[in-house]
Amino acid sequence: MKWLALALMVLFSAAIVIHLQTHPISLAPAKKAPMSVEVEKKDVHDQQALTSTLEKQAHPAIEQIDNASIKAIITTADYIAPIAKQPQQAKRFTGDLNDHKAYQTYHQAQQTELELRFIDAAESKIATLESLLERGKQAGLSEDKLNEAVDKIAALKTMQAELIAKHNEKSRLR
Repeated sequence: MKWLALALMVLFSAAIVIHLQTHPISLAPAKKAPMSVEVEKKDVHDQQALTSTLEKQAHPAIEQIDNASIKAIITTADYIAPIAKQPQQAKRFTGDLNDHKAYQTYHQAQQTELELRFIDAAESKIATLESLLERGKQAGLSEDKLNEAVDKIAALKTMQAELIAKHNEKSRLR
C-alpha cells in the first residue's frame, strides 16, 4: 500500500513538473480592465499627468518582475537520485534445498565472509573512533561520554581479536 501511495506521489509530482515546464509561471501583475469614469474636463488633465507619472514609476518594477519570471521557469535536474537504495544482491543458494549438508556449507561460507569483512572494517572504524576520542578529550567532553567511547573501542577490538583467533584456528585445522 505504501508503494502505491509513493508511486502516485511520484506520478503526480512529475505531472506538475511537466505542466510547469509547458506553462511557465508569470510573476507579473494581472492587467486591470479599463474602467469608465465620468470626470469634469478640468480633472482630465490632472488625471493624465498622474497616470503618466504612475506608469513611469511602475515600469521598472514590471521589467524586474518579467525578468524574475523568466528566471523562475522550473527545469528538471540533470541527476535525480533514486528514491530507495538498491539492495545488494546476496548470493543465493543454487543447490538442492533438500541437501541439508550443502546448505549448511553455503551458510557457513557466507558467515565466514561476513566475519572476514568485519575484521577488515573494524581496523578503519577503530582508528576513526580513536581519533574522535582524542578530539573529545581535547574538547573537554564529560567522563561519561569518553568512557562510553572507550568501551565501544574496546568491544570492537575484542570482537575483532576473537574473530581473528577463530579464523586463524580454522586455517590451521584445514
